[in-house]
Amino acid sequence: MKSYLFDIFEKISSTNICLSSLFDDCDFFCNLCCMPELPEVETVRTFLKNNIIQEHIISIEIKDPNLRFKISKEIPKYLYNSIITKISRRGKYLIFLYSNNYALVFHLGMTGYFRIENLYKSRKHDHLIINFKDRKLIFNDVRKFGFVKIYNKKKVFFSQHLKILGPDPLCEEFSFEYFSKHLRRNTNIKNLLMNQSFVSGLGNIYCSEILFESRINPTRIVQSLKNSEVRRILKSTRKILRHAIKLGGTTIKNFVVSDEKIGYFKNMLMVYGREGLPCLKCKKQNIVYKIVQSGRSTFFCSNCQS
Repeated sequence: MKSYLFDIFEKISSTNICLSSLFDDCDFFCNLCCMPELPEVETVRTFLKNNIIQEHIISIEIKDPNLRFKISKEIPKYLYNSIITKISRRGKYLIFLYSNNYALVFHLGMTGYFRIENLYKSRKHDHLIINFKDRKLIFNDVRKFGFVKIYNKKKVFFSQHLKILGPDPLCEEFSFEYFSKHLRRNTNIKNLLMNQSFVSGLGNIYCSEILFESRINPTRIVQSLKNSEVRRILKSTRKILRHAIKLGGTTIKNFVVSDEKIGYFKNMLMVYGREGLPCLKCKKQNIVYKIVQSGRSTFFCSNCQS
């Protein structure tokens, strides 16, 4: 009976993951339109850190409040005359910390991006303008699945969006010991890696690449994994994410940093988006297959990932 109930729980969990994928992956809308994952969001964080830390806010304008959650009218009042002291990342979220008692949480959704201008040039789908002394930071989001929310700085990491997140895959907490505690799960390994409460920041692109690098079939049930395979997954996760961050993430249809398209890691993708093409490892022995798991595409080689 206990095993049966546990299986039901896992199926419900997978359904919830699938529903949340409306915002975490984009096959629902367009195969070419994917949400930025950890490396892309980290690339944006680095860009912002290098350009706006210690900037003094003169004023804030809300051009269009309509995002996934309506932009609070209190933001301009609460952040007036404050200074941006730090920009952090949790999973796929960006956290702006200010010199007063407040913080902003940004989510890029599928098409959200920032640009910096000395003189404001209005563009369709501009939502928020943060005015500094000599320049402006603009947040634009065409599809409006991103959002910005304001929180008390001491409570921001306990907010509804951040408190449910699992450890960052690049931090020490995402360890073999941590992973081992979840090995009783009856879900497949792809769904587990996509589960933001298990590990934060991974999505379709990097899960496919991580499992290929670690030679694990994405349909494998978590309970069947050996200790050596878990260690391979952990090693591959760090290797691929660090390499992707170094190369500016992966170019996907709507990923923009300021006004420049970036993402040279696209050239390094081994399986994602390569359905029907020869596997780059075993060459002509096999092709890359695409399957759908919990409503999202997974790419793998059945020969390399047995």
